[in-house]
Amino acid sequence: MKKHYFCGEKISNLFFMKKNVLLIASLLMLFSLKVSAQNERILLFECFTNASCGPCAAQNPALDALINNNADRIAAIKYHMNWPGPNDPMYLHNPIDNNARKTVYNINAVPHTVVDGTRYNDMPNGISQNTVNQWLTVTSPFEMRLSYDVDETANTITVHVMGRASESVSGTVKLYVGVIEKEIHYNSAPGSNGERDFYSVMKKLLPSSSGTTLGPIEAGSYFAYNFTWELANVYHNDQLDAIAWLQNPDSKVVYQAVKSSQNIQSFYSNEAAVSDITNVKKMNCTGIAEPQILLTNYGNNALVSAELEVLVNDELLKTVNWTGNLATFGSETVNLGEINFPVEQSNTLEVRIKSVNNGNDEAPSNDIAAFTIKEAYQAIGKVIKVNIYTDDNPQETTWKVTKLSTGEVIQEGGPYSVPNTLHVDTLVITGDGCYDFTIYDAAGDGLTGSGFYGLRAGSPTMFSGNHFADSESTEFFYEVTADVEENIVSGTSIYPNPTSGMVNIVCKGQQTVTIINMVGQKVFESPCDGRLQIDMKAFGTGVYAVIIGNETQRVVVK
Repeated sequence: MKKHYFCGEKISNLFFMKKNVLLIASLLMLFSLKVSAQNERILLFECFTNASCGPCAAQNPALDALINNNADRIAAIKYHMNWPGPNDPMYLHNPIDNNARKTVYNINAVPHTVVDGTRYNDMPNGISQNTVNQWLTVTSPFEMRLSYDVDETANTITVHVMGRASESVSGTVKLYVGVIEKEIHYNSAPGSNGERDFYSVMKKLLPSSSGTTLGPIEAGSYFAYNFTWELANVYHNDQLDAIAWLQNPDSKVVYQAVKSSQNIQSFYSNEAAVSDITNVKKMNCTGIAEPQILLTNYGNNALVSAELEVLVNDELLKTVNWTGNLATFGSETVNLGEINFPVEQSNTLEVRIKSVNNGNDEAPSNDIAAFTIKEAYQAIGKVIKVNIYTDDNPQETTWKVTKLSTGEVIQEGGPYSVPNTLHVDTLVITGDGCYDFTIYDAAGDGLTGSGFYGLRAGSPTMFSGNHFADSESTEFFYEVTADVEENIVSGTSIYPNPTSGMVNIVCKGQQTVTIINMVGQKVFESPCDGRLQIDMKAFGTGVYAVIIGNETQRVVVK
């Protein structure tokens, strides 16, 4: 079951209704030069507290009453700290985000309230209704709108937020989104100060505490985003809520906030966005890709058609005509099919919206999504090693290497049994060509914690990673050059081949001989300077790869 919550297009200005005609006239004169830039201010209250803080218990009731009395004009979020009581459960539910906002303002004592980043920064008992009334007279260069959906079946909340600037704003502007639990009640106090009821408790900052950086802000600039979070440590889903705000991370100035209410309307009738290009490898040597794109409707009208253009390095490769039926804030992953392109050192894949609903997109600022594809690493005559540093769940990790021209899986690894350990495998590649390395995680959360993977060609790292979902793929090119073979093999021989037992290896200079079976396991390794004799019976009947060389050059013989 999915619940829907919406915020108002415009919130009535109760403050001005309560003021006399003379004050209204003076305010109109004061702001007459900025009529086009007037947007009602929604104040952001960021409150820092703790369930074992005595002064917090004393001051929170008045603070909560003030916030409630101005519920239409104040967006509040409370961060719980780990002092004076280290076991505040609302801190322990999300220490990363709580600590991040503490660091923004250098908070070192509770209770503490910050209003609009710089408007007020002190204990909450210093805030009165009169000061709130004064702050509310300051207009904002932004209008913002927000709604959210709670999907009970998927156990997620998706926050939809959009905004538009009525005047230009200099400096960096970031969008911050907070999921809160409006009220949490404990039958017995979780801390030592006796409080059992807590309000506007921060549960998660989306997509993270770092926020989302917006582009240059000019008059008319527009943004729209969806953020989804899988619920965790929520006491009651029906108490969930969301707020958002725009802030300069350097000066700490908050330009505008928004909270949820009713009857949201989009800024535009026909407005769509493309984002999140997926199913594309970061490194490519085949010149082939099958990209997917996330198409989202941010318009009031249902999105029933979209014309999408796919380009690489500014060359139009194809046009995809999508049809469907997306309600406002609805999204769909669109498979754009196969594309072919000449691989350059760096390649820019772009997907652009050409039209929506058989007409122009009314807000083209989010009509382009881009992805950078690098030319695949070329490993020429080098030993390639797969390094896997397992996370806490090594049994979830597997990988394989595939020759792309034939689809043949030449080697596989995992699952592993030992957590937080480095595992090194040597790839056995006997032919030139383009290869694919794919790593999998059965739980769909990649390599967590300190886990990572990487492929090395001699000393250099070809590529590496750790943060992915269920899988991640990268291409690389392998070549055994004639010059390298001749350099190593000159004066080197392996006989008899095939053998029923003993094999003789004659080496030139100091080399290392490694024998790998066809599942990628190292069964033998020894230095060789002159001649080496090996009894293959010890390894069992089968096909083996004999690698002769060093970290910079080698030859592989089956």
